[in-house]
Amino acid sequence: MLLQQFVELEANNHLRRFYQAQNVFEELSDKQFIKKFRLSKELAGELIEVLTPFMSEQTRKTSISIERKVLTALRFFASGSYQLDIGDNRSSGLSQASVSRCITEVTDAMNMSDVVKRYVHFPDSFEKLNTIRRGFYEKIGVPGVIGCIDCTHIAIFP
Repeated sequence: MLLQQFVELEANNHLRRFYQAQNVFEELSDKQFIKKFRLSKELAGELIEVLTPFMSEQTRKTSISIERKVLTALRFFASGSYQLDIGDNRSSGLSQASVSRCITEVTDAMNMSDVVKRYVHFPDSFEKLNTIRRGFYEKIGVPGVIGCIDCTHIAIFP
């Protein structure tokens, strides 16, 4: 009876497992890093610095660093894969729930007005808009294009 209770207690006692994430800045070549995150190491480092003031700091030894949060979210954005696959990856080693929280926090930080103003630009005059439109047409032959996001075409209607 006592042994059975002990076995049941042990079965319900789930120990948290922590995985040492890969240091991708050191372990990946520049080419591998770009393939995995779709950003250069320099740009990823700059993005981490820019987003840091808008994200919560590490509060415990076991909590996720801002760098790891940003890289996890970037990996998700770059791959379009499932959150579970991103978490199982050696570079993050996180649960699906943690990946989801990382994506949410990084996305919220990226949508802060200071960050948006720094990186997202839209033509502020009709002349600039036409210059961009002509440039796209001359370069790729597609009429009416005034910008692109990661090679995705988005129709914007006033």
